[in-house]
Amino acid sequence: MPESKSFSKGKGRPTSGRSEKRGSSGKRKPGSKRSAVKEPRVLSTESSSEDLRRDVSTVLVTGAAGPIGGFLVQHLLKAGFAVVAADHPGSDLPVPKAKLPVVVKPGDLSQPSFVRSCLEGVDAVLHAAAAVDNRRPYGILAPMNVEAPGMLVREARRRGIKRFIYFSSGLVYRRGSGPIAEDAALEAENDYEQTLLDAERIFFADRAPGLPLVTVLRVAATYGPRNRALMSSLATLPPLVKTLGPYHIPLSGGPRMSLVHGEDAARAALFLLFHPAAYGEVFNVAGRDPLSFAECINLAMESYGLKQLDVRKPYPPSTLLGSILPYRDQEDIFDPLNKVGSTLWERMVRKLSLKKVLTPRIDQEILMFGKRDLVLDNHKLLALGFRYKYPGFRKGWERTLAWYLKNRWIPGPKEV
Repeated sequence: MPESKSFSKGKGRPTSGRSEKRGSSGKRKPGSKRSAVKEPRVLSTESSSEDLRRDVSTVLVTGAAGPIGGFLVQHLLKAGFAVVAADHPGSDLPVPKAKLPVVVKPGDLSQPSFVRSCLEGVDAVLHAAAAVDNRRPYGILAPMNVEAPGMLVREARRRGIKRFIYFSSGLVYRRGSGPIAEDAALEAENDYEQTLLDAERIFFADRAPGLPLVTVLRVAATYGPRNRALMSSLATLPPLVKTLGPYHIPLSGGPRMSLVHGEDAARAALFLLFHPAAYGEVFNVAGRDPLSFAECINLAMESYGLKQLDVRKPYPPSTLLGSILPYRDQEDIFDPLNKVGSTLWERMVRKLSLKKVLTPRIDQEILMFGKRDLVLDNHKLLALGFRYKYPGFRKGWERTLAWYLKNRWIPGPKEV
């Protein structure tokens, strides 16, 4: 277990802690260091640094096909900025068909030549790309999650790029009770989380003075259109349950977690982009009301039209989850469940001609959320004047569900 990292009060910057790198095998290496466009419209006059704003006309968005990156592209174009939208080849980038100042760049951000190509003519970087897979070892994740952001920020510094916003995750915090502020202790519980910590350290450790001005966002569990990770499993569960009938057994209790809609995470980044109080800072980005995973499941069922049975089953206690978690690497327990769920879902996808995008599964990240509270304190961001479009989960999930249905990622209730 990597040792926890302490942070300077009020800043949320790494100030101590040993970095620990790993080889391609995933094992630790002991002792190692771990173009013309119209004038941009003002995004928020209260969060402006006008000198910097005048110098920024083109913005690079990485992970542009993702649940946050897609909204970054849309909002930047709407505001009149030129955009370089980068993601891996084959990504379905959400770029409007109208003639707009956007350049699509498919490629691998772990390759230096692609990084240099993406940064040509760019004035600011919003880095939302990451390999999100808790089952893979450090050595597989590091090229995208550690080496790519390192190359981006170093090349950005060499070119004199003005601003850099990095999207991290609230998963880097040590789990505990009560809201977690930006200066709380950090602790990685798996290789994926360790790559996020190591990437954050790149931005703050031995940072040369001057440009780019860096901000790190620690984002809560993200849901919304285009999301294929953690919370997307909620969208597959109601259709599978509905094959058994119009009812569901409601769950109750369990640890709470903070959530955030992908559009709000994107809006927070744009709000902070030219805010002088954001330079060199870390911000939590999380919705208003934390929910238990049981409450999220119940709401997903209700939104899909399923009715509650007159019984209530308690959410598995943390002691039970604690006894299961040590075996997660062997996947002895959850592989059979995931295989059954995947088989049933694949049949539904074929029968109803759905897009084969989502996969129902129980994975390590879901279990980690289900073991202990992970509630993020968002007061630092709110104190600057930012307001959420989807402060509560219900409205945001209903919009998300409508998007999944419209884009044929899941079937309509009447089809099942």
